[in-house]
Amino acid sequence: MDISERSVLLAQLERRSEEQPSRYALEVVCVAALGYFPLIALGAIALTAAYYGFAALVQGDPVSPLVPVGLIVSLALIVPVAHALVVKIEPPAGRTVTREEAPKLFALIDDVLQRTAVRRKDKVKRFEIASVTLDDSCDACIRQIPRWGVFGGYSNHLSLGIPLLAVLSIAELTTVLAHEIGHLGGEHGRWAAWIYRQRATFEALERKLAESGNGLERLLAKFYLRYVPYFTAYTLALARNHELQADQRAAWTTNAQVLGRALTKKALADRFLTEVFWERFYAHLEKTPEPPYPPYSMLPRALAVAHKEWLRSDWLQQAMRASTADGDTHPPLGERLAALNLQPDLPTHAPEAVALKLFGPLATAMLKWCDEEWRVANRAAWRKRHEEIVQARWKIAQYESMAEEELKPQDRWDKSLLLLDIGRQAEAIEELRTLVILDPNAAKAHFLLGRLLLEAGDETGLHNLTLAAQRDAELLEPAGQLGYGYLVERGRKAEAHRFWERCQAAA
Repeated sequence: MDISERSVLLAQLERRSEEQPSRYALEVVCVAALGYFPLIALGAIALTAAYYGFAALVQGDPVSPLVPVGLIVSLALIVPVAHALVVKIEPPAGRTVTREEAPKLFALIDDVLQRTAVRRKDKVKRFEIASVTLDDSCDACIRQIPRWGVFGGYSNHLSLGIPLLAVLSIAELTTVLAHEIGHLGGEHGRWAAWIYRQRATFEALERKLAESGNGLERLLAKFYLRYVPYFTAYTLALARNHELQADQRAAWTTNAQVLGRALTKKALADRFLTEVFWERFYAHLEKTPEPPYPPYSMLPRALAVAHKEWLRSDWLQQAMRASTADGDTHPPLGERLAALNLQPDLPTHAPEAVALKLFGPLATAMLKWCDEEWRVANRAAWRKRHEEIVQARWKIAQYESMAEEELKPQDRWDKSLLLLDIGRQAEAIEELRTLVILDPNAAKAHFLLGRLLLEAGDETGLHNLTLAAQRDAELLEPAGQLGYGYLVERGRKAEAHRFWERCQAAA
């Protein structure tokens, strides 16, 4: 399905999940069962062949030669098909932390596991966490790893981002842990939790079969590479509802107000890290061939000193107005707070009480570990990029020393790319505007100009994207997706459909 068809389907399913939840749930069950179609079909053939063969023997009738052939073939295929559906999902990457290293953190996890324990038939079931891993993200998640692929046998692995621990208080981290454990299924959420697990497993199966080698796996790929995108789209509304249910369970077992603060702080911190902290850090690329300071060790201080730069009322208002993109499984902040019956409230930041303190003296070592991971992964790229910027500035200077009439369309294209490469977007836009006037058929220039204009909030870029699709069929899909996504993110789905239709008509 293309992006327009997928968007229409998602909108229909969102409405159905709200207006006819029972019908939607039944449809999800049917779609989920379809994922087992190859095994079900082969099993049905084997059972049918066995039944008719047994019935013929009992009645003394001659057995058709097709019966044993069907039984043997189906049984011979069931094992390799089942094996093909067993996917390996790697455990979370990062630094595994033990109970001996961080006893306070594990005591907190034990407390949350106790609070979220489920009572079933007079028995209390407490969820188990197989491992705890620290990474460099500003996030927390539980990854459920199946032992037998789509057939289940899950173990739970908790990942905690060290930057998130530097943002949240211990009480706020408690609510986030309760939310993540809530994904495992509460007293009335086992079915939704099963679907939630199936999404990750089927997506892993899709990746595996996309690189399939033998003939059987290539045959299965023809089915699953079509099925999995449909399954993930069909269950997206359920996945979003599952996030809200996990919020509710966390609120019941901890504190709704504290959970609301945690959700708000995470949303604001994510934006601060992306738009301010890392932007300022990478701004040193041009100046020095070596990173100026270890970024993660500096992060707690940056969050404390610059707290007014990220705990901002205007950012909070913008986050409350944000809508969910088509493929996002997480509802926007406004919807999550409304579901908890909470009003948006700008939180405060207390550096002395952040969750990172749970590690005691080990906290500094954890930050240094993040720095070392970053250094190993990025130091060579930093040096290379520094040299590229120096070279780009020299080449731009050569173009700027030429008279305007001497610059050919190719020169302007190359110059615009160089300007964009060093972050001079406004100048790159002007260069591209001149280029598309001189060469109206420059499809790539129209596409790049359209993207840059939309990023700057100038919707005339939609026209350039349409022209790009018109002049180059290969740009239809990326240009259509870019403009379509821009409009959908702003809640203008009707305009998005009309834009996609214009792009298709232009092509």
